[in-house]
Amino acid sequence: MHLTRRSLLAGAAAATASLSISIRAQVLPPPGFATPTGTFPFAPEVYRERRAKLMATLKDGVAVIHGAERERTSGPVSPPFYQSGDFAWLTGIVDEPGAVLVLAPAERTYREFLLLPSRDVETERWDVERLPLGSLIEQRTGIQRVRRTSGLDGLVTQLAARSRTLHFMGPITSASAPVPPAMELYGRVMSHVPGCTMKDQSALLPTLRTVKEPRELELMRKALAATQAGHLAAMKAVRPGKMTERQLTAVLEDGFRQGGGEGLSYDSIVATGRNAASLHYAHGNALIGAQDLVLIDAAASVGSYACDITRTFPASGRFTAQQRADYELVMAAQDAAARLLKPGVIHEDMTEAASAVFRKAGRIDEFTHGLGHFVGLDVHDAGDYAKPIPAGAVITIEPGLYNQPANQGIRIEDLYLVTPTGCERLSTGIPRTVAEIEAFMAR
Repeated sequence: MHLTRRSLLAGAAAATASLSISIRAQVLPPPGFATPTGTFPFAPEVYRERRAKLMATLKDGVAVIHGAERERTSGPVSPPFYQSGDFAWLTGIVDEPGAVLVLAPAERTYREFLLLPSRDVETERWDVERLPLGSLIEQRTGIQRVRRTSGLDGLVTQLAARSRTLHFMGPITSASAPVPPAMELYGRVMSHVPGCTMKDQSALLPTLRTVKEPRELELMRKALAATQAGHLAAMKAVRPGKMTERQLTAVLEDGFRQGGGEGLSYDSIVATGRNAASLHYAHGNALIGAQDLVLIDAAASVGSYACDITRTFPASGRFTAQQRADYELVMAAQDAAARLLKPGVIHEDMTEAASAVFRKAGRIDEFTHGLGHFVGLDVHDAGDYAKPIPAGAVITIEPGLYNQPANQGIRIEDLYLVTPTGCERLSTGIPRTVAEIEAFMAR
C-alpha cells in the first residue's frame, strides 16, 4: 500500500469497482533485484498463440499496442525499465522501451508487426546493448516483420487504408491524464484516411488476461514460495528494541532471494506501531517497539509475475488482548469475503461482506481502502471489477483497520485462485491466524 505500487488502494479498488469500463493497471515498477535482461518467461509459441487468439476475436482492422517508455531521468544512471503488462503478455518482450506491436488480422500474408526504436550506440555503451534488427529478434518473438518505430505512422496508415477500422485496445485513462499514444496515433491516421473509424476494444485484453494459464500459475506459485521464505525469515528475525524497520526489510528481501525470488513485486512496506496506520508508509528507519504490531506488505516476483501478501504480527511474539481482538476482527472480515469468492461473484459484493463485519463492530471508519485487486504480470493486474469474476482469476482479499490513536495498523492480505467451485487460498504457508503466528514466533 504505497506510492509506487498502489495507485491508492485506499479507495482505488472501491472506485474502480463502480466503473463499467475495463480497468487495467498501468506500468507498475517491481523494483528490487535486477530483472534478467532479455528473458522471456515462455517460448515464442506461447505469445504467438495469444496474439492469434486476440486477432481471431478482432477478425479485421488494425490494433496498435504500445509498450512502456523508459522513465526519463536527469542523472547519469538510467532507472530500471519495466514493461507494460499487455505488451509483455502478447510479446514476451521485457527489455525494449518504446516498442510497439501492430496486429492486422485480415491481412493476407503478414498480420503481425513489431516496431522497435532506433539504436543509439553511444547510449548503449552506458546502458545496455540492444539487438540489431534481424532473424534473432524474429526467433525470440515469433514475429516475422520487425521494423523501426519511425515507420509506425506510415505502416498503420497503409493498413488502415485497406481495413478502414482501428481497434483501440486501451487503457482508458482519466480525462486529466495524458492521451494514450494509440489514441493520438489513430487521430492522425483517421484525419488522412476517409471513412476510417475507431472501435473501443479496451475490455478485450483484460478479459483475456484475467483467466490465468497453468504456466502463469506455476510462476506465481514460485513467486509465492519465495515470498513465504521472506516473510518467515522476517518473523523469525524481529528483535523489538534492537532492530529498525530498515534492518527488518533487509532480512525480508534477502529471504526472498534465498527462496528463489528474481525481483520484488513492488516496494516493500515494513511498518511498526503507529507507522502501520499510514497507508502509504514509505521506507522508514523507526525502532521496532516491544509492544508494537509490525505490518509487512511485501512480495517477490518470478518470471515477471507478481504476488501480493501482507502480514501483521506482534514484535514480542504475543498479541495483547486488544491486539488479538482487533486482529481477529480483520480476519473475520477477510473470511466473510472469501466465503463468497467463486465464479460469477461481483467484486463489490465481496467488499460489502467484509464491510458488514466492520460495520457491525462499529469500526467501519477504520477500514479506509478497497478490498483487493487482480494479480498477475502486474501487481494490480488486468481485470474488470464490474463484471462477474471468472474461474482462473487470481485476486487478493486484504481488509484492514487503521487506528493512529491506538498506534497500530492491521492488514491481512492473501492471494486467492478462483476455482470452478469456489476458491483456493494460495498463501497458506505463511502463518495467518493468531495461533499460527504465536506458535511460529515462539519457535
